[in-house]
This record gives sequence, structure tokens and C-alpha cells, in this order.
Amino acid sequence: MTLAGGVAITAGTFGEEPSAIAYEEGYEDDIPLATSIDAELEDVPETFKLISEVFDEPIPAEDVERMHLLVSNPDLDEATVHPLGELEVTYDGRPTTLIVEAEVYREDGTYIVFYFSGDEDLVFAIDDRITAYYEELGI
Repeated sequence: MTLAGGVAITAGTFGEEPSAIAYEEGYEDDIPLATSIDAELEDVPETFKLISEVFDEPIPAEDVERMHLLVSNPDLDEATVHPLGELEVTYDGRPTTLIVEAEVYREDGTYIVFYFSGDEDLVFAIDDRITAYYEELGI
């Protein structure tokens, strides 16, 4: 997924090699690369713990709590991409910024789609970890 102006455009960064080819064909310099993961509201801390495995140090608990509080807000419009913030992380020995956005759905409980964007190598590393996680679950 890539995000532009709050609109998700399928460019296929999530998944296997054909998706990467689709990304390269549809890439534009001004559209940031992003990846996504789905989570139930109660699984938000575990979701950020999973994502943190990519970084040199885990995302601080206070940042995770803030993200959890933001997506818990019942006033958030559903099916709309909401910016949650920018996290300063260290990846592969260098500081970088991870941009976090989310869509919230409340049909049967609260379900969140988190979008993570940033430097290309960071996004691909997060995507690889998410893919491995889904494979561990047999999805």
C-alpha cells in the first residue's frame, strides 16, 4: 500500500515478489512507500511489539500507549485514514522516522488497519516481518 493525501492506492508492497514488481511499475517519487498490518483493538500493544522487532530498540511503551489511545477514540470516523504520528526509531544503526496512520472499523468490535511509511529499506523490513508473522499464523 502507498498513501497519498489520505487515500490508499494499491501498489502492492505487501507480499511476494510480483507485488514488488507492481510497486516498481506504479511508483511515483512523491508517493511514500507504506506497508500495513491488521489488528483488533486489544492487540495493539502486541502489534507494535511485533513491528519493534525490526528496530535496534523497541518502540517506547509511552508511544505505543498513545497510539492505542488514539485508535480507541470512539469519535474517529470509520474507514478514513487518520495520522497517528511520527516515531523516531533506529533501524540498522541509523536514526529514521516511522510515520504511523490507521483506519478504524467498528462492525464487530474494533478493528484497525495500521499503515507504516518511511524510508524504503525500513518499510520493506517491516513488511518482511509482517509477512513472516502471517506465515507463522498460517495466513
